[in-house]
Amino acid sequence: MNSPNDSKLYAHIALPVPLIGGFDYIVTKVQTEHAVAGARALVPFGNRRLVGVVLELKTRCDLDDAKLKPIDMIFTEQPVFSSEMLTLLSWAAHYYSHPIGEVFSNALPSALRKPKAAPTYTKSLWRRTRKAFEGRSNAHLQIAALDALEHSPSGLWDDALRIMGFSTNLLRKLEQQDYIEREENDLSSKAMQISEDAHHYTLNEEQAATLTSIKAKLGRFSPHLLEGVTGSGKTEVYIAAVKECLLLDKQALVLVPEINLTPQTFKRFQSQLGIPVAVYHSGMTEKEKFITYQMLKTGQAKVLIGTRSAIFLSTQALGLIIVDEEHDSSYKQSDNFKYSARDLAVKRAQLEDCAIVLGSATPSSDSLLNAQQGRFDWLTLNQRAKKAAMPTIKLEDMRALTSKDILSPRTLAKIKTQIDQGNQVIVFHNRRGLAPSLMCFDCGWIYQCPNCDARATVHQRPARLHCHHCDYKSPIVGSCPQCKGTNVNAVGAGTERIEQILHYYFPNTDLVRLDRDEIKNQADLEQATSIIHQGQPCLIVGTQMIVKGHDFPDVTLVVVVDADGLFFSSDFRAMEKGAQQLLQVAGRAGRGDKKGEVTIQTRQPEHPLLELLKQHQYTNFMQNELRERELCALPPFSKLATIRAESVDAGRCEQALAQLKGCLNSTKELAGICIAGPLSAAISRKQNRYRYYLHVFAENNKQRFIAQHYTLHFIHQLKQRDLRLSIDVDPIETN
Repeated sequence: MNSPNDSKLYAHIALPVPLIGGFDYIVTKVQTEHAVAGARALVPFGNRRLVGVVLELKTRCDLDDAKLKPIDMIFTEQPVFSSEMLTLLSWAAHYYSHPIGEVFSNALPSALRKPKAAPTYTKSLWRRTRKAFEGRSNAHLQIAALDALEHSPSGLWDDALRIMGFSTNLLRKLEQQDYIEREENDLSSKAMQISEDAHHYTLNEEQAATLTSIKAKLGRFSPHLLEGVTGSGKTEVYIAAVKECLLLDKQALVLVPEINLTPQTFKRFQSQLGIPVAVYHSGMTEKEKFITYQMLKTGQAKVLIGTRSAIFLSTQALGLIIVDEEHDSSYKQSDNFKYSARDLAVKRAQLEDCAIVLGSATPSSDSLLNAQQGRFDWLTLNQRAKKAAMPTIKLEDMRALTSKDILSPRTLAKIKTQIDQGNQVIVFHNRRGLAPSLMCFDCGWIYQCPNCDARATVHQRPARLHCHHCDYKSPIVGSCPQCKGTNVNAVGAGTERIEQILHYYFPNTDLVRLDRDEIKNQADLEQATSIIHQGQPCLIVGTQMIVKGHDFPDVTLVVVVDADGLFFSSDFRAMEKGAQQLLQVAGRAGRGDKKGEVTIQTRQPEHPLLELLKQHQYTNFMQNELRERELCALPPFSKLATIRAESVDAGRCEQALAQLKGCLNSTKELAGICIAGPLSAAISRKQNRYRYYLHVFAENNKQRFIAQHYTLHFIHQLKQRDLRLSIDVDPIETN
């Protein structure tokens, strides 16, 4: 053993592999002056050499020095994580009860997970030249690319142009014709200065007052909840706040919930900020991600727009974080490291001592409670930015109609009126495919996925049965395997069925479908939205993809096909999620100069929730919801952790969770804790694995962490290889 006076250095290294006994790190000897906390290290591990991150350095070690292996090498580039990021990631590993090595590996760009020095790249910045365009008038992509660059006089990065739909080949062709020029930037060069030619947007009185509140607290930790009705101009407030941040020579991080939102958000920021804006999302290449990481870390990129993984990117001087649509469930990762990017953003703002704005028209119950209790500064935008009126919401009683009636006669008449007037209509139904099930009308047999306890969805293009849970696909059967009858038909309706109905009634009207079957990539989305933005009469059918922040100024009518399906499930958050989806899609109507209307088809028109939402009283609805949650001690008035078990044997899941429940209930430190389960998941079998869970409701974070600690100990003692247990802290899905 080493004496306290030993001058050697010892490093605690986080590795991206599970360690025996649940240890967080390994200890190694250090023999290099480059060793600093946050650096990448190459470490011997068995017969492998792994890339890890140095958590901290110690001058003494109680372990036997002879048994410690030295680090193979410390990569000489700058530390990959700042002290604030080291603290954040260590906190996240602790909070979410996840192996710290996997947390750090998840936060590293994939180029830095490899056992080699960091790659060296340059980045292309494209600018418009003064040469007038002499090409064909129907060269729409070339014209659009030149237009985008003309509106960004300081230039656009090559990856930003790609997410706007402009390929490298197109840019090179325009370069060869001297319409554009590029500048190769070293990733350590200084940030661009703000251009005076940027487009300026004048804020209205409400927006200006909101900006003043945010501006007053820049430079210190100050969380704000910005609740603004749909169309109130929250994005314009974000942009104005980012401008104030840039004037302080600070960086801004803007999070959006989906890749599909990145391009439209990027365009609005880029046109007004006057500097190149960086982007970061899962659709980028390894090289593009690493370049963005380097630009942000060195300070060359001053503004970044990205999806949830962007929260892990290091910055040089972070001054502002914005989380757009903070209520969106996409901010929570559902597998492996189950973190919430929104919650990590708040923690990061605290550690970096900077401001954070959480924005939404329909804030989450967690954020509303934080605002009510004074932990967040509560800002509101109650009017639409362009003085447009909020859409009128009307309920369409479907009780007198049969289950086969997908759209009522009155709804169809309303659609016809709007189309005849030259307007556009959204028809929202949160179910893909032709129909949710295939049924024999002679004996009642229903086609089930062979791998899951779920029905396969019927699709028409291509004609097949498709399980959306395990991706199993099968031809549509023409006869019943049970009774051999041929009276087999699709039951219910999805977006494809609604598309058929609308084609039948409106054969000469453009129809665009927005769902994951039709929109598979960014090019598909750009093509679909370009049709809508032409302003001609158009029918837009889609799932929640429609809800994701799109601005269609010519939409005057929104139809919600089956509102009842949004609100009823075993999830205690079902009413909250349903209200959010309904008001978000309703907010697509009347965003331009034309008055908007929303028709909600329901078989429960007297439901008090719908009465509140008719008046756009989301906050009042949530006050009622919070009162009910408090009476039942449900989140956010308790702290929830869900322990999930998966196995090919359902009995093993139940038995293991029952044992764990007994262990937790017998622990004195957990007196008063409430444990629900073991319970079968709503879809008990997925991909031939059974799924059960325990819900652990604790009074506070301390009590919940004690439960997590004992659960981890239980998991590490498990000897069953085919049984997988995991902890989900603050789960979004509870069924």
